[in-house]
Amino acid sequence: MTFKPGALSAALAAVLAMSSLTACGASSSPGADGVITVSYSEEVADELPLWIASEAGYFKEQGLNVKLVKLDSDQGYPALISGQTQIASIGGSQIVAGKAAGGDVKVLAALTPVVPYQLYANVATGAELKGKKIGYTSKSGSQYIGTLLALKKLGIKPSEVNLVPLGSVTNVNNALLSKTIDASATHPPASIKFEDAGMHMVLDLAKEKTPNIAVGISSTSDYIKAHPEVLDKFMAGLKKGFDRERADKAYSTKILGAHLGLKDQRALDETWEYYSTEVLADHPVATVAALQSSQQSLVGSVGGVEKVDLAGLIDTSFVDKAFPRK
Repeated sequence: MTFKPGALSAALAAVLAMSSLTACGASSSPGADGVITVSYSEEVADELPLWIASEAGYFKEQGLNVKLVKLDSDQGYPALISGQTQIASIGGSQIVAGKAAGGDVKVLAALTPVVPYQLYANVATGAELKGKKIGYTSKSGSQYIGTLLALKKLGIKPSEVNLVPLGSVTNVNNALLSKTIDASATHPPASIKFEDAGMHMVLDLAKEKTPNIAVGISSTSDYIKAHPEVLDKFMAGLKKGFDRERADKAYSTKILGAHLGLKDQRALDETWEYYSTEVLADHPVATVAALQSSQQSLVGSVGGVEKVDLAGLIDTSFVDKAFPRK
């Protein structure tokens, strides 16, 4: 999930400045004709439970008219606080940075409660990475957070490697395959190409259960206070999406293939296996620990972010009802 500090700050400032000119409860209304608009920013497997809940009719079973819309990552947060959407599937970095800029959004559930990345390299061990080139998209992306956490797990300081910003996931993947860089953080289905090229998985952060909210279900405090019953129903539908993802491989890979534009069944199977067993949580509650990596990565680029009270950004009540602990 990519976050653009400058773009979000500017958009958020504009929205906040307009608040006196719009209805105070803009984000607390259900939406036109009772439609609940839910945004997500990328076609990535992190969103699979949400897609399943929508396409399998689980939200409709709860009496909800949910409309999923894809918005660029720098548009999701402003759209939420301005009332254009009622719920957003966005990254923890956006929530933390938004609070520092004056927004009031809470994380209700974590679709991706761990860092969903594996560190692949053309060397066999972490120690061999010292002095090597490690590619990443940008400092505003979750991949960068994953890269820093992987280095920390391996006992390597960022100053001991050459971190190379390449702008996009495609650029990073191509650079590793062409060996113009030596390593990068990735996950299925892209990682399958690295396996086939004979590269080594040095570390699996998801298997290590490294906490992070790469993708979380969020809403404004106003909407939460005004429509708790809607959010209860939404979470109940989402729970069925979680359950279907785990239990029905054939259906899940069909939905994945449609959204990812992928026909390679091996790649779809491995992606489903990775997310359903290593990433998806039984009790997808947001935690302070999962937001800390986002906060730390934003220090120096977002003013006041180090002062944000992370516990105040979390509401676990809806997950606690819909996803009872086993």
